[in-house]
Amino acid sequence: MPFIEGEKLAKLYKEVDDERNASSYFRALYHSTKKKITYVKVYVVGFYILLFTVIALVIFLLSKTQPIDLSQDRQATEVSDAPMKIQENYDVLDVKGLTESIRDYSVQIAATTDESWLLFSDNFVNFRVHEVGELNAFSIGCFATEDEANVFRDKLIDMGIKDAWVVAYENDKRIILHQ
Repeated sequence: MPFIEGEKLAKLYKEVDDERNASSYFRALYHSTKKKITYVKVYVVGFYILLFTVIALVIFLLSKTQPIDLSQDRQATEVSDAPMKIQENYDVLDVKGLTESIRDYSVQIAATTDESWLLFSDNFVNFRVHEVGELNAFSIGCFATEDEANVFRDKLIDMGIKDAWVVAYENDKRIILHQ
């Protein structure tokens, strides 16, 4: 059996005791730090709840309106009960007459006898179908000027629709441009 001298054994016991003491010290330090962190979290949550409550109270107090003075309300009622005279001499604009001569422009993208194109939704705005002889002409867009329609046509050509050209409509009837 190996023999350990007394001094070495005493030194070994002292090291074990020092390690045990250090372990207990760090364990106690860990627990106290953990408690402090928990307290800080509780205080932060409490602070935010208090801050929210103060903001809500300030908004509530600032949003209160002045009480309504009922004497003014009675005067308004008396005025509104009085018979009112409506002036009947006014000019009525003929809206239909104004819109009859308006010309709008669109970009025609196809003309075909293929009826599968007619399956588009009625909610598809700015899409027109007009019969041109035996063909169905399909155009998109609604522009106030020919220049705007030409810019849109150029964009469509850049996107790959090579057979696009500007057409005009007046009273929902196609008219020929640049004869």
